[in-house]
Amino acid sequence: MVFEPTLYAIYDADGSILGELRYIRDKFIGKAACALCDLTHGWSPMGRSAWRQRNGITASLIWLHRDELPEHALRQVSGRLPCIAMDRGGDFDILITREALQGCEGDFTVFEHLLEQKVRSLPSRIVVTTEDGMSD
Repeated sequence: MVFEPTLYAIYDADGSILGELRYIRDKFIGKAACALCDLTHGWSPMGRSAWRQRNGITASLIWLHRDELPEHALRQVSGRLPCIAMDRGGDFDILITREALQGCEGDFTVFEHLLEQKVRSLPSRIVVTTEDGMSD
């Protein structure tokens, strides 16, 4: 089976109003950190202008909070958030780790370049093999 992978940007925060408020409180007192949140929002609930005006590969990402993920996806990335993950037909691979996101130091342009490099390194078409090693 050949398909185009889906890329997800997954925050280490909950997307509900209560979750957002809890994250801001915990970030303020030093109990929470989410490098992806820092890249896209910083302290602004409306988001940084570079993130709001994104285009290219960053515009094609599906941006989700951890509580918005399907259960099977959350199980696969739990403990490794935030991250950029690639859905390969239900199997999630981490494309950009939490540590790599931290290395961007809140600079969205640095993140864009990192993402472009990672995506360029992927095969143009992904082939999924079955358990017996044969391609679908």
